[in-house]
Parts: sequence; C-alpha cells; structure tokens
Amino acid sequence: MSEAWRYRPGDHYVLDDLSGFKIRRSRARVIPGGQTGEALVDARRWEAQQPQDFVRGVADDQSVDLARPRQQTCFTVVGTCVVAPAAAGSDVVAVASTAGFAVGDQVQIMLDRGENVVASVLAVGSGNLTIAPVLPGSVGVLGGGMENMVLKRASGA
Repeated sequence: MSEAWRYRPGDHYVLDDLSGFKIRRSRARVIPGGQTGEALVDARRWEAQQPQDFVRGVADDQSVDLARPRQQTCFTVVGTCVVAPAAAGSDVVAVASTAGFAVGDQVQIMLDRGENVVASVLAVGSGNLTIAPVLPGSVGVLGGGMENMVLKRASGA
C-alpha cells in the first residue's frame, strides 16, 4: 500500500537521485562521495561506499641512483651487396656501391657456401672492390646477390 501523501512537520519530500521517485526525507540516506557524488537515495537502495574509492596513491620515486650519460655511437655499419658473380680465385668483387670503402679497409665477404672471408681492399673503383687474398670460393653465383653481403670491418677488429 502506498504512503499517504499528507503533511508531516519537518519531514519534507525529496527526489531519490537514483530512481527519481519522490520520498520522504526521513527515509532518505546520503551515499558519501565516490562516483555517486553525495547522492540522496531511498534507505532501501542505500549501499556502503566502495572501499576502493578511499584508496590513495603512493608516491613512487623512480629516479636513478647512478645516472650516466648516453655513450657516443662509435660503430657504424658500412656495407653493400654483390651484384655480379665472382668465381673462386677472383680478386675483384662487383658491388652495388663503393661508398664508405677505402684502400686498406678490412672487409668481410660472404661466400655462396655461407662462409665469411676477411680480405683487404687494394683498390676501389667503378663499382668494384679489388681484394687480397683472392676469394677461396664463389660469390654471387647462386642467384640474386642479396645473400652475399660485403661489410666493412671496424678498425681493430
């Protein structure tokens, strides 16, 4: 049965913030803070505030105890690929680019059989590197050439 809508001194009507229904103030309770933000609701709808609403963050000091500056980059890869086949015993390797290579550089060349060979550059010119010692195996004979890389070795390596 519904409540009689009559006057009660000091017990005025309020609107339930969750349902929108009109209720007496004596039957209303406030849900404190949190997501509801001080909502006024019917006592039958009232719930205690979620304990997680009261959790406060803790300051986390993430400073580094022994900071050091970043080191300079002192290693740069200079490389190219073989563009034409070179047979075993050859001292000239045709490459895509000779940029970055100079006479006296140590280079590492991958043979067709997957082995790496170290050689010295004797001459650089028009897409060719002249090397010593001669190649112990073929280079670029198996196909495309991209699998046969020529890399400049770092000084002292």
